Amino acid sequence: MKPFAIGLMSGTSADGIDAALMKISEKDNKLSLDLEHAIFEPYSEGERSRIFNAFSPDFSVYEMGRLNRDMGSWFARAVVHLLEESGVSADDVLVIGSHGQTIAHYPPQHTDDPGFCVQIGEPAVIAAITGIDVVSQFRSADMAMGGQGAPLIPYFDYALLTSAVENRVALNIGGIANVTILAKGTRSEDVIGFDTGPGNMVLDGLAGLVSDGRMHYDKDGSMAREGRVHADLLEGWLNHPYFALIPPKSTGREQFGIPYCQDMFSEARRKGVSHADLLRTATEFVAETIFRGIQSQMPEPFALIASGGGTRNPALMDALERRLNLTRRWESTTQYGIPSDYKEAMAFALFAWQFCRGVKTNLPRATGARTSVMQGSWTPARPGRELYPER
Repeated sequence: MKPFAIGLMSGTSADGIDAALMKISEKDNKLSLDLEHAIFEPYSEGERSRIFNAFSPDFSVYEMGRLNRDMGSWFARAVVHLLEESGVSADDVLVIGSHGQTIAHYPPQHTDDPGFCVQIGEPAVIAAITGIDVVSQFRSADMAMGGQGAPLIPYFDYALLTSAVENRVALNIGGIANVTILAKGTRSEDVIGFDTGPGNMVLDGLAGLVSDGRMHYDKDGSMAREGRVHADLLEGWLNHPYFALIPPKSTGREQFGIPYCQDMFSEARRKGVSHADLLRTATEFVAETIFRGIQSQMPEPFALIASGGGTRNPALMDALERRLNLTRRWESTTQYGIPSDYKEAMAFALFAWQFCRGVKTNLPRATGARTSVMQGSWTPARPGRELYPER
């Protein structure tokens, strides 16, 4: 097999594309993953505006089609730049794993409503521009089996972070916060993972509202640190029905996006809450929901291994650390050879590589699917290539 795979990720914050070039191999059923190179390609203001417009249910089919096509070219652009910087030839890359951009995620509510997910970034365009086969639409097969289609990262966490001697929790704080519960010596079929609720999504949304759009986020949680917690606001937010759900569960912008942030902001104004107090309360809200989610599944002392943009917010991480029953101070995935900002892109490189080998990569206890399945749809760029070589 060709030695390299590329992973592409555009998250709920829609600020740009993470691209990771991975060297992956397996010997004696043990995976070896090495990150050769990674880049972040920020969206222009115009590109980002188009993506955010697509989050509206009223976005036209015509505009969605155009955006799907154009995002394919943006993802391909990131691949081209990644290969240029790394000096690796496209001929040496087995596959690209593209998460795409999630536009809508409606997980199943009951057996009569299996839910759906819409992810764009046309894989045929990526394949045509790069000349590399693409695996995309990673959530669809899991949802077809009754699963949430999320979170998918627990497979990656299990493969790289499970310990035989200590309990661990892998936490990623992106727009949404999700956790993987890794009890010591756990088996893959016993791994639990779920979205705890909003992460940076509400903090960034509120930062934009209090600054009339001048701030995309509260840098280092500096404004939040100046404020105090408003107990009534916090208590009311914690009554959201999502937090009472038992895993498997997942969420997204549909529940905690801009309209939700606008409601939070309006309520704070009615109560006369200052901007600093609002951001402090929201920070404690995110920390509390993460804590409650973890505590419900891992009450024992554990090591916390964290990633995502939220880890760069000291106010948030301090609030979280005060609550958790840790064996030591939280650590970044970077300390385990997984750069925090590129963990999810690395994961989709692995998922695509495993797809080409015929390996199932969802964990039914995490997603709620009836069975483990192959995840992804293959878009070939090269004629005559076989899937599942050298199995």
